[in-house]
Formats: sequence, C-alpha cells, structure tokens
Amino acid sequence: MNDFAPIEQLVRDLLVRTAAPERARLMRSIGREIRKSQSDRIAAQRDPEGAAFAPRRPKPDRGRKKGKLRQQKMFRKLRMAKSLKAGGNGDEVWVGFGGRASRIASIHQAGLSDAPAPGQPKVRYARRVLLGLTETEQQRILDLILAQVAPS
Repeated sequence: MNDFAPIEQLVRDLLVRTAAPERARLMRSIGREIRKSQSDRIAAQRDPEGAAFAPRRPKPDRGRKKGKLRQQKMFRKLRMAKSLKAGGNGDEVWVGFGGRASRIASIHQAGLSDAPAPGQPKVRYARRVLLGLTETEQQRILDLILAQVAPS
C-alpha cells in the first residue's frame, strides 16, 4: 500500500530534469496536499486502508455514564495544522506530527502502552494508523508530479 518502489525510479528520472526551485515548490505543494488529505481522513476516523479506527477503550470504573469527551471524535487536535506538519525541499517531502503530538500519535500508530496521565498505570492503546498513503493519495502525488514535468 505505501510502497512507491515501482514508480520511484520513474519519478526520480522525471524530477532530475526540473530546476531546483521548481522541484522545491512542487515538494511543498505535495506536502500540503498530503497533510490536507491526512487531516480529512483522521477527521473521518479512518485508517489508510479505509477501516474505521478502533473505538475508545471503556473506562471500567465509570459505569454506564457517558461523558462529553467520549462522544467526541478522537484526535481532534492532532489533525490541526499546529500539530500535523508538512514540508519539503528540493529532495524530499515530509508529513508528520511535532511536539507532544508526535508522542501521542506514535503511541496510537504503533499500538503501544502509555500512562494516560502522570501517576496512572500504563494502558495498552489499540493500534490506530494515523499516517499512511492511500491509493488515491499516491495517484494524486503522481498527477502533481506529471503536471509539473509535462511540457506546457
């Protein structure tokens, strides 16, 4: 799914022919596109394969009472531009989380254990893949590159 190997050499050969400033501009625009699509997908509570995120874990000592937080979508703040960063230069493009958000995201991305709050026992979180490229996103990246290198 996230394997660019078949088209990577083709894209590399095409991009070598473009000037460095154009390539950097293209990489930044690709980063913005990916960041937007990742943010939209996280808002929809879907992983890159289209499956729904695992629901929030139940709190055993809460009984049947449902609080306001439990009714809201997960990762509301992680998908904001201040947490989900994108960038690029002439050689690469990247999308990822910064600061404290990166720790939270990596715990959920890999399904690791962590203490919900200081002093509390560790809890294993369900694996929720936050970042990853869908087939549509891969095709969009290829379209952007081809539009850049195609003769005008």
